[in-house]
Amino acid sequence: MLLSYVILILTVLFINSIYYYTTNKYSKFENGHLFLVKIPDEAYQLSEVKMIIQNFKNELFKIFILSFILYLPIFIIPDFFKIIYFLIVIWINLLLVNYPLKKYRHQLLLLKRNYHWPNQKIKTVKIDLKLSAYMENKPFNYYKYLIIIIIDFICLGGMLYFKASLEQYLYLILQFIALIFGLVIIKRMPNKTYCDDSHINIAINSLRQDYLSHCFFSVILIDALFNLIIQFYLLNQLPFILVILISIIMVINLFIIIDKSKKYQTKKQELLQNKINYEYNIYDDDCWKIGLFGPSYYNKADPKTLVTSPIGTQMIFNTARPAYKYFVMAIWSFIIGLLVLIFGYPGYLDLTNQLADLSIENNVIVVSSPFYDVKIDIEDINDISITDDLGAGIRTNGTDAIFFTKGHCHYDKYGDCLVYKANFHHCFIIVETDEATYIINDDNISNTQKIYQEAKELI
Repeated sequence: MLLSYVILILTVLFINSIYYYTTNKYSKFENGHLFLVKIPDEAYQLSEVKMIIQNFKNELFKIFILSFILYLPIFIIPDFFKIIYFLIVIWINLLLVNYPLKKYRHQLLLLKRNYHWPNQKIKTVKIDLKLSAYMENKPFNYYKYLIIIIIDFICLGGMLYFKASLEQYLYLILQFIALIFGLVIIKRMPNKTYCDDSHINIAINSLRQDYLSHCFFSVILIDALFNLIIQFYLLNQLPFILVILISIIMVINLFIIIDKSKKYQTKKQELLQNKINYEYNIYDDDCWKIGLFGPSYYNKADPKTLVTSPIGTQMIFNTARPAYKYFVMAIWSFIIGLLVLIFGYPGYLDLTNQLADLSIENNVIVVSSPFYDVKIDIEDINDISITDDLGAGIRTNGTDAIFFTKGHCHYDKYGDCLVYKANFHHCFIIVETDEATYIINDDNISNTQKIYQEAKELI
């Protein structure tokens, strides 16, 4: 339980920090843009503009604190609602963090209109045809990513063999999706014409693709290793020290990526020294909007599916392109499918009496389920009883889903127990052995009672 809370707190801290950092970046004046609004350099020094920035930062920080408070109920609500509540809060925080950005961007646009600052129109895109031809044929090393797939298959095999809970597969699915999308985005990243020298344009674009590929590979590799270790730890197959070790490696890897980023920027500046800059990613203010999920770019005249944010290297979808609509449809299809898998499949098994099955085979009580498999030798049993009320208790490790519970729990009546039960069938057998106290049942109450009587006679 303690490890679960530590992981939860670290995850919340990471997500909220990402929200705060990425949103706060829009309050920095970069490349003539502030809050995705093009303004003159001298306008940035006005007191009205400074006030807008300060008010934005104050309001964003309050929302940052509020985002942590919204997670607090997760520590007291029932376990089977934790995942749903966690996802809902992530979505709410995403809406909240975009509110001040939308609000103060609107104030800046009004100020721009009052001062009659000139609008920046979209300029003609300068395309280096030699660059396009080279990057189209440039080989991409997919083979090194096979090691990640191998690690994931090892993890999947172990999870199947040790009967991992259904929600544990979520992390593996998400990682695989991140791998596919990451490779597609890096490979299909739009080329950028920096100057009138094709050789330099090719060198910088190749350098950018290689840099992103290396960083993405190191991140997804460490993530795959972390997922492998944490899954086997949760299945009680590896010591906790390995979790700490891989966490340290993740932090070291982050510093390596930051160092690579600095080297890429330095190399890029060296190549562009004394060259005319063909900067063409200049957008009109009307192309940028602040939607439910943050800044978005909408321009039917722009052929690119992904565009670079005016304030940095962040890639943003052009929501006017068909590929964006397909991407959104794929994401929603995945979410709906995942919810059906997590909640629909166990519900179907429970409805059809296939969720949990009790039997006695060769003087051994067998608890069978698609999610767990337990055997208790009757000769090892010290005492056995049956009840329809377990009393107050909490899960300390394992899975407490809506339809079933498995793993370590603590009950006021029975102390620490190993629990394997169908939650909506209130008839439970309590089996006491020298090694542990088990709480088991069948998804058919009459069968639970029958197995109890048979076991009682054998004892």
